[in-house]
Amino acid sequence: MKTDLTEIMNWDERFRLKFINSISGYKGVHLIGTKNKSDQTNLAIFNSIVHIGSSPPLIGFILRPLTVDRNTYTNIIETGYYTINHVHRPFFKQAHYTSAKFPEAISEFDECNLTPEYSDSFFAPFVGESKIKLALKFKEDIEIEANGTRLIIGEIQKVIIEDDYVEEDGQIDLEKAKNICVTGLNQYSTVVKFKNLPYARLAEVPKFNKKQRPDNIVFDEDTQSYNANLLPYGTNVGAPSIEASGVSTWVNTSVIGFNHSFKNKIDLIKEEYQTLINEYEINNLLYKTTMNFEPIVGEEYHLYFSEKRGENFLSLIPPTSWKMEHIGSYILNNDKTWKKINS
Repeated sequence: MKTDLTEIMNWDERFRLKFINSISGYKGVHLIGTKNKSDQTNLAIFNSIVHIGSSPPLIGFILRPLTVDRNTYTNIIETGYYTINHVHRPFFKQAHYTSAKFPEAISEFDECNLTPEYSDSFFAPFVGESKIKLALKFKEDIEIEANGTRLIIGEIQKVIIEDDYVEEDGQIDLEKAKNICVTGLNQYSTVVKFKNLPYARLAEVPKFNKKQRPDNIVFDEDTQSYNANLLPYGTNVGAPSIEASGVSTWVNTSVIGFNHSFKNKIDLIKEEYQTLINEYEINNLLYKTTMNFEPIVGEEYHLYFSEKRGENFLSLIPPTSWKMEHIGSYILNNDKTWKKINS
């Protein structure tokens, strides 16, 4: 697909909205809690939270143009305080529906069954279900002239977070917290850690742009030297060709057979390796699952996800007997390894 600004602006509005919202990639999902001076609470979902600075600790978010009433904006300007609450898997559906256009007198906390929570007399409400919460004081309101949106900047006044989520170096483990991210407006995904790289220091930058030598350059990587003059055969294009012996047909046939046999062995190793990886992933999943009983060898068990608890659990109840989110069915072998089965 190739497109340009003219074509983009001629697209169906809903298609363009989802496409442009998705093209920036995954974004964090947060609930902003506010309250006006009459104690009317408001809760709204945002996917535009951005780090502004660490000293002082500043957080920003983008607010759509003030062409209609924005209760979040009005409350922040009126009181100067608000909260940012991370969204986790157990309540992401409730968080999503706070975006519905409720009347000002109706609280999203009530309609979406989320708990307003207060801490140390901080004015704005936190979300009780959230495990990572920030209290902020309004600092700056910047209008973006290009489209009328606004960048709202706040200073962190306090942080409420479970100790288990903070690693030794200060990094927050969002996967352990079961955080949710989003692409577009409504495509939600879970957060999975991939790789932790060291701080980028100039002296430690890998040689990404190291030039590869052409095939006709004879270079010994072990000795880091050019050794064409030491080899017992010619290496340049003008050197005498190597003539095949009288048994060349046998050699060629044998090489073809050897290559075929070798390839089959490699394929078998690949299959065995993939099988081993799959077995490890299954057992890693099952042994991290909540179990309220001791499994019996040879018995069939079913793995489910509980939205209420935000975790996987094992059960004897088959998936046809209730409407829980079924992940898979498994049997425990004699060697205490789990095997997935097709129920």
